[in-house]
Formats: sequence, C-alpha cells, structure tokens
Amino acid sequence: MSLRMDKVNKEIFRQLTRIIQEEVDDPCLSFLSITRVETTRDLRECKVFFSLLNEEHLPRAVEALKKMNKFLRGSLGRALYIKITPQLHFIPDESIKYSVDINTKIDQIINEESR
Repeated sequence: MSLRMDKVNKEIFRQLTRIIQEEVDDPCLSFLSITRVETTRDLRECKVFFSLLNEEHLPRAVEALKKMNKFLRGSLGRALYIKITPQLHFIPDESIKYSVDINTKIDQIINEESR
C-alpha cells in the first residue's frame, strides 16, 4: 500500500470514529468500534470493518449503519480534504471474536494438561 493510501485510510478511520462518537445518537451503535478501513486506489469504495462490544446488537447495528450511510458519507466528505468521498461499506469484523475463541481454546488445553 502506498503512503498516500495509508494516510487516506488513517484519516477516514479517525474521522468516522469521531463522527460516530460525537454526531450519531443511536443506542445500538454506542459500543461500536471501527477496527480498520480499506479504501480502493481510486477512492470510490471504502470497506469499514467494525466490531461491537455486545454481539447481540449486531443485526440492529448493521441495519442502523445502512440507514445512516448517506449521513455518514456526507459528514465524512465535509471533514476530508479529498476530491472524491468513497462509498462506505460496513462489514462486521470477526477477527476479535476469532482471537477470543483461540485464547479460550488455548486456556482449555493448558487446564487439561495441568490436571
């Protein structure tokens, strides 16, 4: 990835995090964390990976993000200094859940071996 794309991704990450924390008043998004952002080279598409503290709210959070996509994109466009504001695609990030599952299995193996 080029230095420019890395800077764009970091700025999109920073601004979206700020917008969701400060400007969005939706209880199902109150514990949403953006984990990473991947923007295409032409800046037309942006995958926004996110996780939630409470996985039960995931379907409602996905629906809320779809409904407020235009608002988030508009707010992002006003905050960025780039010619094109990318289309946002919100994707639940499974990596945190996966790492917790791996740690749980490792703990189980260690406990079984110590017996």
